[in-house]
Parts: sequence; C-alpha cells; structure tokens
Amino acid sequence: MSALQTQNPQVTWRKPYQGMFRLWLYDLGSVSFLGTSLLGLVLGVVMLISGKTDVVSLVFAMSTVSASASIAWQLNRLVATETCQLIPNYQANVLQQSLTIAVAVIGFQVLACVIFSAYEVIAQLWLAVAVGLGFVWLCLWRSHYFHLSFALFIAVPFLDELASRLSQWASLIIVAMLFYRVIGLCRQLRWNSDARVVYLNAVQMGWMWLPSIKGVAWIGKFERLFHPMNFFIGPVLTMMMLALPVIAIGLILFSWLFDFDLPTVFLIAQFSVISCAIIHWSRIQRWRATESLFLLPCYSGLMGMKDAFYLSQYRFIAAMVLIVTGIGLLKSLFEPQFSILFLAHLGLSTFWGCAIMLGVGSASRNSQQATAAMLVVFAHSIMVSMSFAALRDGDSVTPWLLLDIPLAIVGVLALMWGKRQLWKHGITAP
Repeated sequence: MSALQTQNPQVTWRKPYQGMFRLWLYDLGSVSFLGTSLLGLVLGVVMLISGKTDVVSLVFAMSTVSASASIAWQLNRLVATETCQLIPNYQANVLQQSLTIAVAVIGFQVLACVIFSAYEVIAQLWLAVAVGLGFVWLCLWRSHYFHLSFALFIAVPFLDELASRLSQWASLIIVAMLFYRVIGLCRQLRWNSDARVVYLNAVQMGWMWLPSIKGVAWIGKFERLFHPMNFFIGPVLTMMMLALPVIAIGLILFSWLFDFDLPTVFLIAQFSVISCAIIHWSRIQRWRATESLFLLPCYSGLMGMKDAFYLSQYRFIAAMVLIVTGIGLLKSLFEPQFSILFLAHLGLSTFWGCAIMLGVGSASRNSQQATAAMLVVFAHSIMVSMSFAALRDGDSVTPWLLLDIPLAIVGVLALMWGKRQLWKHGITAP
C-alpha cells in the first residue's frame, strides 16, 4: 500500500492521457480532422515566417475548426458506445483529452501570433474558436448535426469578413457563452442511440449526408456514367457532383452582391480532390460488397471489372474538370484576371489532383493507407493556393501551367498503377 501511495503523486497527472495516442490517432475519423488541423498549424507558422500574414488567419481558422470537428467526432463516438458508462473514468478521460487538444491548438496559434507580432490575426482567431465551439455544441445537442461537418470548411473563408464587422470583445463573449453551454452538455453525456446511427453512417459515407435522389430518371442515367466506381459510395457521389455547381454559383453571386472576396473556385477545386478520396475510403469501408459487384452480369471476369472501374474513374475526372473549369469561366465574368491560361491551369491541376488521388486510393487496402493518401489533397491544396496567390499578385501563370504537364503525366501513371493494385489479392480482400 505504501508503495502505491509513493508512486501515485508521480503518475496521477498522466492517468487521464493513458491510451490517448491510440484513441485519437488510430481512429480514422479523428486522425483525418487532426491531420488537417496539424497541417494548418504548420502552414500558418511557415506563412508567418515568410511574412504573409494576410493568409495566416484563413489557415489558422482551418486548423481550429478541424480540431473542433475531431473533438465533436470523439464525443459523438463516446456516447455511441456503451463504454461511456461501463468503463470507470473513461468518459472523464476523453473529455480532459479533448480539452487538452483544444487548449494546445489555440494556445499554439496565439503564441505564434504574439511571437511574430501578428496581433490582428488573434481577433479573427477567436471567431474561428466560436464557430468550432458552436459546432461542438450542436453535435452534443443533436447528434445528427455532425453530418454538417463539411459546412465548417465552407464557413472558413467568411470569417475574415465577419471578424472585420465584429469586435474582439463580442467574439470573446460568444466564446465564453458557448463554452459554458458545451461544459453543461458534457456533464450530461450518456449513451445515445441516435449518436450510434450517426457514427455508423459517418463511417460508411465519409461523414457526408445528402438527401435522397430516388425516383429522378435523368439523375439515374447520370449516375450510371460513373458505375462501377460509385458502387460503394452510392448516390452520395452523384448528389455531391450536382450540388457543387449550385453551391459555387450561389457563393459567386453572394460575393458579387455583398462585395465579399470568397475563394469559391479554390474551394470547389479542393472539394473535387476530396471527393476522390471519399470514393476509395468508402470502397475500403464496404469492401465486403465487392462480391456483390462482381456477381453483376456485366463483367468478363475480375479483369473486366477492374477495366470498367478504371475507365469510370476517367469519366469522373473529366466531369470534375468540366465542373471546375466551368465555374472558373463563370467567375471570370466577375473577375477579369481569370485568364484563359489560368483556366487551363485550373483544369489541368484538377485533372492531376484527382488522377493521383484516385490512383493512390486504388492501391489503398486499409483505413490507415486511405488516411495517408489524403496527403495528396494537402499537396494539391498548397500548390493551387500558391498559384492563386501568384494570380493575385499579378505574376505569370505560365510556370504553374508548365508544372501541370508533368504532374498530369504522373496522374495518368498513378491511375495505371492503381489499376494493377486494385483487388490484387482477389475480391475476398480490400
């Protein structure tokens, strides 16, 4: 007993963090959002060092809302499983780990802004914290609001404009009120059957929810263009493709009417590559359905099914390129700096981003590999954002266009390599 008493003061502070690494970094939903948050922190520091403080607020906001999405995912997962009540101190440990992650992310950002004297970014940071806390509160209040996690990233470009219209004290008051409400709901956590439904749907659908499209004939024909690639994700892919132009047009008109500077084309280009990641992530989650796909009377053996999957990916890439280029062409009516060369760069960058993502995704056989493949999304995001910065500064787009050509070749090679790796061990394995 005396030995335990002697050891207890030295290890008590570590007990709430035991198993934290496995809980947060071995869970696909959590690590995907945390990875995005970490990327935002790194990019923010790099931009502070280079003196580009005008972009830091956007990157730090992305990091903040990503961390909040990860926390909301863990809290939803907590009440979706019976372990919330059965394991002693499990719930308290998860809550303390969540608070630690939130404080670490926000504290790192504030410290970086103070070190580099970017005090104007701090005011915008509190608004991002308010948005993140608001999302966590909504998810605790009603679990199904987690399906709107993608709206967090759409809201990020609006935060700079809102911060200019809202005082820092008002943001702090909102943060304090939301934090009080979140603490109150965390004290009432218990097993929730609705949270379990959200958890299972999120695992299978890549955290996306869209309304049903059953009964619409022309949409069914459009959906068949991408078969069998969309077999595992279902009608969600078609709805995302149809929603993208509608959302983009709405944001462009909103920007024009209210004189907001929203990076609409950049967001749509990024979402096109993210949708490629979701396709193969859903395939891995539902790999047991491969046998049902193989039994359909439209393939000449396994090689025929792989060929059909390979060609359907090209049709999907062509559709994404047309959508992104079309939106860029529409944007050029409001912003003349969108030249023909830049539109060509936009189309080519979408091609190689989607092609490399689909190729690497085809070679992925488990959740860890699918998560690692998301690095393609980050690399594409960095390169496209740099080209947009060059356009804004009046620099030539030609170097970026020349860089797109070898990357497009890499994308084609990645698709060919992914085709060889897809179902390499048969339909009984991912």
